Amino acid sequence: MHIRTKGGRRGGLVLGLIALVVALVFTLPAGAQEPERFDERVREHFFAGFAGNEDALRRGMAIVEETLAADPDHPGALVWQASGWFYESSFAFAQGDTEGGMTLYNKSVAQFDRAVALAPDSLQTLIPRAAVYLSAAPYVEHAPTRNRLLETVVGDYTKVLAIRAPVFDSLTVHSRGELLGALASALWLLERRDEAEGYLNRIVAELPESPYALMAQRQLDTPETVQQLTCLGCHKY
Repeated sequence: MHIRTKGGRRGGLVLGLIALVVALVFTLPAGAQEPERFDERVREHFFAGFAGNEDALRRGMAIVEETLAADPDHPGALVWQASGWFYESSFAFAQGDTEGGMTLYNKSVAQFDRAVALAPDSLQTLIPRAAVYLSAAPYVEHAPTRNRLLETVVGDYTKVLAIRAPVFDSLTVHSRGELLGALASALWLLERRDEAEGYLNRIVAELPESPYALMAQRQLDTPETVQQLTCLGCHKY
């Protein structure tokens, strides 16, 4: 497997990893569903780290390691550690270190899987894994690996949508657009176009006059071009 990156340390993969922080913020409002918000302890460090601040990433990873030393089965810490390893693997691949990249990649995938197995119905495990995999998939040249990542994205976000269904209509446009857009994006990349179009049409119908509706309609109108359906306005949220 090889992951291509664009634009060096500011490339699409890195921007996608930053989006995982945003994904947690928009889908896990404080106190709404889960009692502990581990992401609140580390997300600013990881956000800065994914943007290129190596010291911040080290601080975030240190908090994770300290937490895991006290509780090796802490799902939140496991999933953030996995995201850090995934980020590091992308640069190993970009620098031609295939062996090092594969080691980090495999550690990351195993750690994500362990976190989700420990907390299979937790938004704090499902969302980070799905967000990281969706950010990486377009840059993975090995088709079977790319498709495995995307299938995991669809499974995780479908479960998130089911969990949030009772309150979905009360969520912000941003929250609904990001979740529906992520599902549409993954299904489109898998060439499961009928399913993707279902989510695109839902965005157009439920989120009229929003950036999400605009991009969803553009994807429907120009199927030959993959449109950006997520991270619309994230950094202003």
